Amino acid sequence: MKALFFLLLFSNVAFAIYIQSGLGSSSGLPLPAELHPEKIRLLPTSAPASVAAVAACLEWGNFIGTDLQRAETAIAKLQLGDSLSQHAVGEVAAYWVYIPPLKTKHDVAKKIEGLKKLGVSNYFHIQGNNKWHNAISLDIFRSEEAARKFLAEMRNKGVKSAVIGERSLKQMAFVVHSPAEDIIEGMTSLKQEFPGSELKASGCEVAAPSF
Repeated sequence: MKALFFLLLFSNVAFAIYIQSGLGSSSGLPLPAELHPEKIRLLPTSAPASVAAVAACLEWGNFIGTDLQRAETAIAKLQLGDSLSQHAVGEVAAYWVYIPPLKTKHDVAKKIEGLKKLGVSNYFHIQGNNKWHNAISLDIFRSEEAARKFLAEMRNKGVKSAVIGERSLKQMAFVVHSPAEDIIEGMTSLKQEFPGSELKASGCEVAAPSF
């Protein structure tokens, strides 16, 4: 019995030394046959949290002026509810075609009625405690050339009081949280309707309240 005990003890010690000295190292020792290396399969690992976050949202932008209003109308048709949010993505120099501030609200109403008669339907009455109170915005452009072309069109229609001003405006983008496949397809179609817009994966840094 003692001989058998010491034999087993010696075998265990020898095996432990063998494990520590080479198995699993870069020595190139072959795996024991019973492990069947040809049957080993690597299990798929979950994507890092940062990758998952990037894939969780779509961002569509960047819009200013009339393009922003058109984009808001278009994306509303997808009925995204609370999964849709909107945020600023920096500022850009823009050229604003507008009618300078009028004295009273009555004057504004009279001017808007005149614009309608001239066939101008795209306008916005600016209100607020600032120097632009009671001005009427007609459109905003990224280039001065485009603004001057639009101003000429307004003058041809009879809008003689419109002028051009340069402003620094915030660009806006839409973020769709956890979009389903059909929503991704819908967003891709929207991008094609707005040449120059960009649709990309987003890290969902923005909170998800709807607007």
